Amino acid sequence: MTPEDAAEFGVADKQIVKVIIENDVRTTVFGDVVVRVSPKFALAMHIDTDESNAACAFGTCYGKLLKEINVNNCIERI
Repeated sequence: MTPEDAAEFGVADKQIVKVIIENDVRTTVFGDVVVRVSPKFALAMHIDTDESNAACAFGTCYGKLLKEINVNNCIERI
């Protein structure tokens, strides 16, 4: 993602996040997703064919970025 996208989402380069994809067939959470930030990048995520099949994510689909932050020794998901 671009530096502007990273600022908007509140994430940094090489930060580990989760991405959730929800559709009519199933909900899939991809863990250990590495955020890559550069002015040369776009706001996109590549998943391979096996991952796409498992998530029933065909064609263009959209996910939600989940990050975990430690607040007073508790994990809060955003």
